[in-house]
Amino acid sequence: MGLVSALWNFATEQLGLELDADPTHGVSRVHEVQREHGPWPSELIERFLCVARPSLRWAVRLALYTGQRRSDLVKMKWSQFDGEFIEVRQQKTDALVLIPCHTELRAELESMPRVADTILVGERGEPLTGSSLSVMVRKALREMGVDGYAIHGLRKNAAVELANAGCTPHEIAAIVGYKTLGMVAHYTKRRDQRVAARSAVDKWERSGKLKNVRG
Repeated sequence: MGLVSALWNFATEQLGLELDADPTHGVSRVHEVQREHGPWPSELIERFLCVARPSLRWAVRLALYTGQRRSDLVKMKWSQFDGEFIEVRQQKTDALVLIPCHTELRAELESMPRVADTILVGERGEPLTGSSLSVMVRKALREMGVDGYAIHGLRKNAAVELANAGCTPHEIAAIVGYKTLGMVAHYTKRRDQRVAARSAVDKWERSGKLKNVRG
């Protein structure tokens, strides 16, 4: 049913076909298992950015450096980018998030053509939906011979990179917009343990000599 619904939405939203209501609407899914999207390996990101067409490279960089959901990525507008921050009203949580642009993202945005109100557009300059963006990225990955990854996984990449950089759970939540610290812990569970341990000892060393130690 999920495939039928996705095709129905694509036909109406992207092809402009006048169809009746989605026949799967309201039909319960039996034994549906929600698969969790994992972060992309760094090698895959680098390869994708080398071979994918420009519009998809922009989408991946925007996802990676903002940590936002696909439904929010496609709604980001140029008017919400002031050269330093991107303002995002998250669709799922209704939270207003102000995201400082990473240097890499800022350079990318400044080099991109502004062909529509939204930052991301399709190949013909048409607006995208979260579903159509997901389909486009997955298709590009399959053309590379890669399966099992989705653009949503880059949200975890962003959280993990922030954690590896030494950001606190509150700082990570301020970027990706997680509502609870438990969600931060869940999505950063793949954080590099060696990096975390090194950071902990570095902070310990900077704090001064040991106290209350009996010889």
